[in-house]
Amino acid sequence: MNILMRFRRFSEASKPARLSALCILCLPSFCLAQQSRVKVSPPEQVAVKRGSIVAQTLEVAILPGFHVNSDKPKDEFLIPLKLTWNGSALETKSITYPNPEQLKVGADELVVFTGSFKIKTEFEAPRNAASGAKTVTGKLRYQACNNQMCFRPASIDISLPVVVE
Repeated sequence: MNILMRFRRFSEASKPARLSALCILCLPSFCLAQQSRVKVSPPEQVAVKRGSIVAQTLEVAILPGFHVNSDKPKDEFLIPLKLTWNGSALETKSITYPNPEQLKVGADELVVFTGSFKIKTEFEAPRNAASGAKTVTGKLRYQACNNQMCFRPASIDISLPVVVE
């Protein structure tokens, strides 16, 4: 019985320490969850014939109250929105961003994207490409901001299912 009482005292005394440790361990998860201010809809599968060009549109949504810098910000120190595709079954021919909007934040005039918009990519399938199902991967890099501050730059991984005919 003496051992049981000691265990209960130890257990009661260590509750705050266990709770603190749990909070510290979960903190990185909460920080990452707060970072996703940009959502990308999963792209639909595209089919392309060898030697042909196909267009794919990526749908991006910025949460209300936030903006991201355009692909060509006015200040060289601002982090631009940038879509990159990894070399694979398809070659990237061009990436077309929408027209940005002007936003005045304090004394600065920024060129940004807000709300929902689309980024168009044209791919070409090489004439010697192997036929079949493939996946083209890419990243959308951005820095989300509100009117008070900018958050840490982030990237979203993108997987585009492709069928080469």
